Formats: sequence, C-alpha cells, structure tokens
Amino acid sequence: MSQLKATYKEIWRIGYPLMLGNIAWALIGMFDTIFMGWIPGQHEAEVAQGAIGAISILYSIFFMIGFGYTRGTQILIARRMGEGNPHKVGEIIDNTIVVMVASSLVLFISVQLFANSFLSWKLNDKEVIAASELFLKYRIWGVLASFVSCVFISFYSGIGRTGVLTVSVGLMSLLNIALNYVLVFGKFGFPVMGIAGSGLASTIAEWFSVVVMIGGVFFKNRRSEFNLFHIRKVNLKLIWHMTKVSTPLVLQSVIANGAWFMFFTYIEKMGQDKLDISSILRQLLIIIGIPAWALGSVTNTLVSNLAGQNNFADVRMAIRRISLVSMCLIVGQCLIMVAFPRIILQFFMPNNPGLIEQTIPSLWVLTGALTLMSFTVIIFNGVVSVGDTTHQALYIEILAVVIYCIYFTLIFHIKGVDLPLVWTAEWVYWITMLTGSIYMLKRKKIRLYF
Repeated sequence: MSQLKATYKEIWRIGYPLMLGNIAWALIGMFDTIFMGWIPGQHEAEVAQGAIGAISILYSIFFMIGFGYTRGTQILIARRMGEGNPHKVGEIIDNTIVVMVASSLVLFISVQLFANSFLSWKLNDKEVIAASELFLKYRIWGVLASFVSCVFISFYSGIGRTGVLTVSVGLMSLLNIALNYVLVFGKFGFPVMGIAGSGLASTIAEWFSVVVMIGGVFFKNRRSEFNLFHIRKVNLKLIWHMTKVSTPLVLQSVIANGAWFMFFTYIEKMGQDKLDISSILRQLLIIIGIPAWALGSVTNTLVSNLAGQNNFADVRMAIRRISLVSMCLIVGQCLIMVAFPRIILQFFMPNNPGLIEQTIPSLWVLTGALTLMSFTVIIFNGVVSVGDTTHQALYIEILAVVIYCIYFTLIFHIKGVDLPLVWTAEWVYWITMLTGSIYMLKRKKIRLYF
C-alpha cells in the first residue's frame, strides 16, 4: 500500500526488520571490540580496543555522510509513495547512487592522503595511533559499500517494505563474526592479522550485504514496480533538489559524530583505562539504542508519507505512538542492564574484573541518557520529516552540539574529574535536542502532550 496510516501494526511491520537490521550493524562494531578484548596480552588488548573505539567513531562520520544524504532520499521516496507516484522512485534511487559513488571515492582518496596527519593531531598514544592506522587501512575499503548500502536502506525504508534489510544485514553480521574469528586469530591456515583482520572482516561483510540488497530488488521484482536501474541521463535538477533536502541532514550527522570524536579525544587524555571504558559504553549505547534509531527511520517514512497525503492531523498521533513504542523497548533493556551489569560487561572485559567495577558507575549515567534518547530521537525525526524543516533540524543539532561541547570541555578542566560526571554530557545533549524539537513542532502547530 502506497499510503500509510501510522497504526501500531504499521509501525511494527516497518520497524521490526529495521531493528533486526540495525542490531546486525551494531554487532559489527560490538564484535570488533569483543574480539580485540580476546587478543593475547592485556596491554595489547587494551590498545586494540582503544583504537577500535577511536576509528569506529571516525568511520561512523564517513558512514553518516552517506546515511544523512540518503535520509533525504528516504523522505522524498516516502513523499512520492504518499502522493501515489511509486513510478517516480526509480529515478530518485538511480541518481542517488551516482552521488554516493562519487562521494565515496572522494572520501577514500582523502583518507589515503590525510589519515596519518589527522590521527596524529587528535590522538596522543603512539601505540593507539599505529593500531588505528592499521585497522583503517583495511576498513576504508568498505566505504563504497557503506554508501551504496545507505541508498538501498533508504529505498526499502521509504517504500515501507523492510524485510530484505533484515536478511542482508543479518547475514552480514554472521559473516563478520566468522571472518573476525578466522582473520584476527589466524584460523584454518590464515595468517594471524590481529586488528587488521578485524578491519578486513568488516569490509568483506559489508560488500556481501550490498550484493544481497541489490539481489532483493530483482528477487522481489521491485525493478519494474519502481522503475529502477534504467540507463538514463543524470538528472542534475533532481540531484540539486535531493541535495538541498539532504545537506542539512548530512551536516547534522557529521556535526553530531564529530562531537563524539572530540569527546573521545578528550577521554584519551584521561588514560587508557578511561578510553577502554568509554569505547565499551559507546557500543552499549549503540546496541541498546537500536530501537530508537530504527523507529526514527520509521518516523521519517510515516510522517513524510502522511505529509504527502496532506494528512497533517495524524502526524502528532504518529509521533506519539512511535515514541511510546521506542521508550518501552529501550527502558526494558536498561532495566536488564541495571539488574545484571557485571554479566553484561564480562563479554567485553573477560580478563579484567577491576575495569568492570570501574565501568559500573558510568553505566548508571548511560541508562539515564538512553531513556532520554528513546523518545527524543523520534520527536527530532518528526521535525526532520514534517514539511520543509530539515534546516530547522540542523539548527537544533548545532545548538545541542555547541552546548554539549562547552559542557564536556568545562567538565574535563575540573581537576581529578571522574568518568561518570564526564558522561553526564550525554544528558545535556539529549535534553537540548528534546527542547529544540518540541519548540520547532509547536511552530508547525503540532503540539505534543505526553
């Protein structure tokens, strides 16, 4: 069905495959971190985990450039579906692929030229820098696959048929785990590659996922249904329109992840143990936050579809329903984490019980941030999707990041500051995002009462 109604059934039908897919994406970073923790030698394992944490954020910045652009693509696709024009979807996808291929090549070349200088500028520990460079050397070959996969994530999400994403990203995750085991530790006759093997494993798994996503287009006969993959002249006018819609979303993603990278470079100066703890906390935030990120994409689809129908009366209802679902899923996970913190952290630190005890106070702070995030992500994506508001969303992001950076910079200058206090910066960020999002929706005459 082209036109959606934002029922709980639709929210779940579109959302659960995205959640499963996002789980698989998150498992790549999580298992990269876990496998580094099992490298022989406690010091070597800590260096590898610190490097994975730093490069994962840097690679996330690259990925979010593509993902941010294709979020704009998803909004346009959902709008065309709401208008009852599915035949116009193919031209949007074909032209987006052209943009993504060109952008990924620029990023790849930039990393080859400037990665060493950038890492040396932002990080202090020479061992972490060397390990980061080695991981990135293999990981960067997946950037084209990441960008193309973003196009197909936007396609399947925009049309509200997300089952293929579950299959593709699920298989990617399983392949990544298997290849990490083989390449990191040198099993089945392969050489021991350590952190380099983890980067190569993730890259191969990403390319495999893209093949499955493209195969789904032909297997489900989507090519003729949506007029996909036709040799046509590049539509510069359409690309310009997509770019105007997407640029604020790209900037928003880059700014947010750039702030994360700054946050971690400050933490690195606190010591190796604090960097390791924060890398693990970041992985937990990504994993537990999966429902919010997936349902944020559902918000993009449903709200944009309703806007295409000129059905703004149901937008408020859609945002409230999706927020409730997201909050229930995330708070439930937080309760489990609060009840069994040592069991959960044991997966990341199998040989370091002392570090587990150091991590627990910061874990309590993280649960508060996750609770705020659970509904703020949905409300913010409502701002992104309702009408011509992508620039307003960018303004909210800039304000939140500026306040976030000022806050953690001041906190880091407190002598002897503890890591849990540092992580309260996440509370500040999400409270600012929530306040700005509610204000912008009120300006659009959409009032939310929870």
